[in-house]
Amino acid sequence: MKKYQLGTLEASEQLIQDLYINLRNKVNAWSQITMQTPQARMGYIGQHLVSVVTGFPGGKSGARGYDLVMNNNKYGEIKTCYRVDQLGTCNNCGAAVSSLEKKCSMCNSTNILRKDDSKWLIGIQHDQEFYEILDPYRYYFVLFEFEEINNPKNNNIIASIWEVNPTVKGFAYCMMDYYINIRAHSKSKAPFNMWPHQFKFALTKPILIYRSIITENGEIKTKIFPTLGNFYVDELANLNNYSQATTITLEAATKVLLKYNSSANITGKNKKGILKMIESIRISNNISNSDLCDSFTDAIYLPLLLPKKSILPKHLTKHYSELL
Repeated sequence: MKKYQLGTLEASEQLIQDLYINLRNKVNAWSQITMQTPQARMGYIGQHLVSVVTGFPGGKSGARGYDLVMNNNKYGEIKTCYRVDQLGTCNNCGAAVSSLEKKCSMCNSTNILRKDDSKWLIGIQHDQEFYEILDPYRYYFVLFEFEEINNPKNNNIIASIWEVNPTVKGFAYCMMDYYINIRAHSKSKAPFNMWPHQFKFALTKPILIYRSIITENGEIKTKIFPTLGNFYVDELANLNNYSQATTITLEAATKVLLKYNSSANITGKNKKGILKMIESIRISNNISNSDLCDSFTDAIYLPLLLPKKSILPKHLTKHYSELL
């Protein structure tokens, strides 16, 4: 096998060919025989891909140790979400439908519900892991998803990698709130669910550093790559898109609005109306994405964190004047 160099586009495409396309084709072929799930374990493939894209090696450990070994004793944490090959459901008869099937095997209906509800899992099982949650220099979020989940004629897959600085308020405050408020009162002690393309993830100011389109016939079209210099911050969408986000309360949205316009008339306004007003000010005042993210983060999380400031580790709060 040719020896590839980390940090090169050529290596990234060959890795996708060897460890994704070829593997997936073989698993899918056997799935048609055994009727078992066509999913392959993709978490470790995500780690391989991040190493190739960033140029940093791993720590030679899957579940333990550092996912990414960086310069100056820094390390990275990698999370992979695989939304391809999830089991779907027939909307007519309720039977399970494989992602490989174009119609229901029970009733021949093409009215299929395709699932794409996988998410990134961030586990914080005990106090020591909570203490270390901001220690990675960067988090890398890998996502494999269909380009058009509900279009049976388009089987293209999008592979993406976002880089997140964990000291960004949107990430740090979210993790603090999860551990001391949500998890502390939950019986399941489940990991935190970070949903791709949703409001909480946008607040982390994620930088899209890699994107490729993988066609049905195995062609790889790399669109974004670090050495191409075309990475960018994946900014908050139009705020009207987040009117159903439970993370944003009416009170939080109102705080953000009044920060930018203290004389705004909020009488009778619901959350959707407030967000529409903020979006208008965002455009007219040219408010930066970074400032808007921090404003929402403060409005949402500080009321939840400040009453419990005394129990937050100083190791975590040292970055944030509001929590000192």
